[in-house]
Amino acid sequence: MTRPGRPFRRFALLALLAGAAAFPARAATARLASDPLLPGGAPPFFAEGDAATRFHYIANTGPRFAGDRRGSLRVLYDTTLPTGRIGAPIGAVLSLDEDFRFGAVLTIRSAGFAADPNGFSQIAFGLWNARTTGLGRTLFPSDSFDLVEFDWFANVTAFGGPFLSPSIFGGSVGANAFDNFAFQSAEVALPLDVPLLCEGVYDAATRTLKVTVSRHVRGPRFDPVPGAEATVNLATIDPGFLVDTFGIAAYGEGWPSLRAEVDYDLLWVGTAPPPFSVVATPSLPASRTLVPVQ
Repeated sequence: MTRPGRPFRRFALLALLAGAAAFPARAATARLASDPLLPGGAPPFFAEGDAATRFHYIANTGPRFAGDRRGSLRVLYDTTLPTGRIGAPIGAVLSLDEDFRFGAVLTIRSAGFAADPNGFSQIAFGLWNARTTGLGRTLFPSDSFDLVEFDWFANVTAFGGPFLSPSIFGGSVGANAFDNFAFQSAEVALPLDVPLLCEGVYDAATRTLKVTVSRHVRGPRFDPVPGAEATVNLATIDPGFLVDTFGIAAYGEGWPSLRAEVDYDLLWVGTAPPPFSVVATPSLPASRTLVPVQ
């Protein structure tokens, strides 16, 4: 199959922008203090694949950090189940040509957690294209075109691990999304049963995506998890990605590579996500603080 030319991608971008014009904001946030899949939610989430088994709203979880509310979205990452995904429109189309950031506050539960040393599977959320990004991320060939993803591979194998390994897929250049793919890995174990602030920051000038993870300390403050940082060079991605959706994906593989329950309390894309802004703590520049927006 021939590589789509720049005129084709320009036409696709214009078409996506026209579709995104119906949504007024350029940033979107899901506070997850209520079930995101109920009708009338803001933003409106849609489900794909085996979402009914994967995603459950738990109303009685207590607030985990300053400004948080009761309730969490519990995601079951179980590779024996078919893939399930939920997403919501960003209200814009993001590409390699502009800065953006995305993130989540999540808690990986120790109850029932199991990562097979012979497997390699991830806890994942991120950005994708509602039209072109399929559910076959773990297949080969893969149909996960136009995908920007936070990935933590929990397995400890003969090659090491666990790995923080953000993955980026550009536009289609053939039948396999891995033909236009970039990633970078950092070997790091993330703590369980503690809220984690996971951020991805893309810099268009350097064509790099930097992903970091910080752990909750007290109040609104999160301190960096040592070693939990990975920067991906996207200079080789051509054609670039076009993403218009943010959300959470739980992938299936057909055998028990990973089982983990993860509670999400905040999910966003944008530079200053309401109802919070993520800022550096002045006295501790490496730390992050979730500041409620008045």
